[in-house]
Amino acid sequence: AASAPGPERAASGAGWRWAAYGGVVAVTALLHVFAVLMLAAHALTLLVSRAPRRVWWGWGSAAAGALAAVVPLAALARRQSAQIAWIRHPTPGRLWAVVEEFAGPSALVLALDLLLIAVAVVRPRWRSLTAVALPLVCVPPVLLFALALHRPCFHERYLLFALAGIPLLAAAGMDRLAGVVTDWRHAMVGGRRAVVGGRRAVVAAAGVLVVGCGFVWQLPLHQREREPLSRQDNLAALAAAVGRLTRPGEPVLYDPPKERRIAIAYPRPLAGLRDIALGTPGPASGTLYGVDVGPAELLRRLGGARSAWLIAADEPETRRAKATVLTGRFRLAYSLCLPGIRLEHYVRARPAG
Repeated sequence: AASAPGPERAASGAGWRWAAYGGVVAVTALLHVFAVLMLAAHALTLLVSRAPRRVWWGWGSAAAGALAAVVPLAALARRQSAQIAWIRHPTPGRLWAVVEEFAGPSALVLALDLLLIAVAVVRPRWRSLTAVALPLVCVPPVLLFALALHRPCFHERYLLFALAGIPLLAAAGMDRLAGVVTDWRHAMVGGRRAVVGGRRAVVAAAGVLVVGCGFVWQLPLHQREREPLSRQDNLAALAAAVGRLTRPGEPVLYDPPKERRIAIAYPRPLAGLRDIALGTPGPASGTLYGVDVGPAELLRRLGGARSAWLIAADEPETRRAKATVLTGRFRLAYSLCLPGIRLEHYVRARPAG
């Protein structure tokens, strides 16, 4: 008979598994630096699971190796943090927004998901799954939120690596409810083997039906998401309008500076325009969209201009600083509104005669 593997062989196998774990975490964090926050979630998983000391030692070694691989990227990202200067300080409501986006999108889907998650947490059938999924959902958003209070960097898409926790918990809750129903039916029929086999087939068919209904229900949302009108801003249409309406050499202003994204995404229609408000370009300033000059300098640059184009965010909370500078010396002659963005043409106002 073959003998059982010895302690040395078992330790070697565990070492390779921890090395693979550290490598996966390092690669994930190198693809997106905030994914390193999953290590904190995994640490909480080990804590609530009461992992033995040898597991903590293996995990700590793997986590340290992953962190060492990510530190250079984190240092570089910190020097380039001005590229996300458009992100504002978060409010507690942003944490709830993460829950809505990850567990939604509709109110009914959100309510069902939260109910299933509550079942999985309160009455877990697979404690190991809950111990992994719940910290993954909760810990990274809270840590990123705390970091964003010092340096704004909180955005839902930076937490996509934590999204897997939601369906895992919802599936665990559904599994728990299915187990309760099957146990009840098993007790009612007396535990006959043929009935048990039929029950399993019914449960499997019900699961397939639920997944199929969910897909059909969500299909219109997926189709709508892929239509041009689903975009909050149609930069391609705006770029085409700019190329059609403007002439080379005319001044253009972007309000706020992040609206220069249209020139980044579609440079050809805007190539001949003068970005009259730009003070320091993006590469020189270490930002994505560059740094603008102040109002006084902008007025000086506009001194000899007969007209100016304004590309502005069409958002109620946005303070349109450049439109304020133009008002009084220029008048609005043309306006084109598209979802999330506006193109305006100002011409020099004639002095009162």
